[in-house]
Amino acid sequence: MMLVLAVVGVALVATGATAPRATAHAVVENITPADRARLDAGPAQVVVRFSEPVQILRPGDLAVVDSTGESVTDGAVRVGDTSVAEVALRRHLAPGTYTVRWRVVSTDGHILPGATVFAVGDVPVAPPYLGGPGGGSGPSETSVWAVAARWVELVGIGGLVALLAFRMLVWQGVWRPPPPMPALGRDTALAWARDGWWIGFGALALAALAGEACVLVVKTAGALGTSVWGALGDPGGIVRVLADTRFGDLVQLRTIALFLLFAVGVWRFLAEYRSAAPPAPHDAGGGTWPMALMLAPALVALGSISAQGHASTTAMPALQVPVDALHVTMASAWVGGLVLLVVYLMRLPRVAGAGGRLVGGLVLARFSSLAVIAVTVLVASGVVRAVGEMSSPTDLWETPYGWTIVVKVGLLGVAIVLALRTRRVVAALRRQGGAPNSATLALVRRNAWVEIALTLVIVAVAALLVGQVPPIS
Repeated sequence: MMLVLAVVGVALVATGATAPRATAHAVVENITPADRARLDAGPAQVVVRFSEPVQILRPGDLAVVDSTGESVTDGAVRVGDTSVAEVALRRHLAPGTYTVRWRVVSTDGHILPGATVFAVGDVPVAPPYLGGPGGGSGPSETSVWAVAARWVELVGIGGLVALLAFRMLVWQGVWRPPPPMPALGRDTALAWARDGWWIGFGALALAALAGEACVLVVKTAGALGTSVWGALGDPGGIVRVLADTRFGDLVQLRTIALFLLFAVGVWRFLAEYRSAAPPAPHDAGGGTWPMALMLAPALVALGSISAQGHASTTAMPALQVPVDALHVTMASAWVGGLVLLVVYLMRLPRVAGAGGRLVGGLVLARFSSLAVIAVTVLVASGVVRAVGEMSSPTDLWETPYGWTIVVKVGLLGVAIVLALRTRRVVAALRRQGGAPNSATLALVRRNAWVEIALTLVIVAVAALLVGQVPPIS
């Protein structure tokens, strides 16, 4: 347990080191000419001032067009990081309405599109022109595409963290010392758990990579103002987002961490299957240090999601980013552990008979104890994060962001109640001693299935929360 905490601590320090020193979610503070201004003559330039540095990916991401969509700019827009974006205009603009439109990437990865208009001469101010190149909207941060992509990403990477933590902290602990059961049942249980763990590792590894690819494509579509299918057909645009944005830098960090995890995983897979014999009880967890080596890059990958989100743009990112990473880690360990618990309670009695029920009871007891710690830290870190994102308690019911937090907390409360019921069952089993009967295991599995359903919805709500703008902005 101390080794795991040390690995988590190192990963949190690495996560905090990537946090920028920002103060809030980027917003437009000022634009000249002002929105719907009426001028006697055309201005020499348009200036858009943001609350913090943003990234402009293409010259066309800040444009001024007339009522037909024709550009009236004179010179290229500077591409890169800037908090003040400027573009010069042609001289002697004809009377009419002109649209200023922009699409930039904020520090926390949000796409910030916008448009204002001004009129030159004695003419009415018309609506903004949003057609033509650069006028597309792309998927928003709260669209189904964006939420689904983040959900797959969280399930894939969070699932890998849960898988590793479960094997190290639950399964390995059950076999120290080995439970009293026949050698045949013991070998069957150990072999099944090893085979199933590696199958799960392979599936979640693919899910993690697929999630990263989906998030990158959807982000590209939003950044370039095109559809998801349009982004897939624009490899150059994907490379631009990957290479020229802070979001892309963190995607690269996650990808490197995941490939490091997979490389160590291949080494451990070959080592564990060097013979056809089932693993010995003392090696049920695959080795403490090898699993810790796999857990470290998995935690870095998961924590880097916090480093690119809202926590990175709070008043205290050095505190909020590690706290958010801890929050996501505990949620992953709990939710993923619940799924694994159900699988183990369903399969162990079938593959190992009465001995399997005994081992299943030990798995349940050990996971239940660790889940108490995980949920306690989860709640505490969630409170710290909420305080960092809201200016007052009224934000909970006065803003969409606050309402999403309320829904998340409500679902979490129901899941915790179910977890406490399971905890009472575990306490009763400890008083009775021996292996739990089939009816008891079935009751625990039913409660766990409901918890899993609730927590997966919570993950979806969390994915939506990432795309919303905090009240502090």
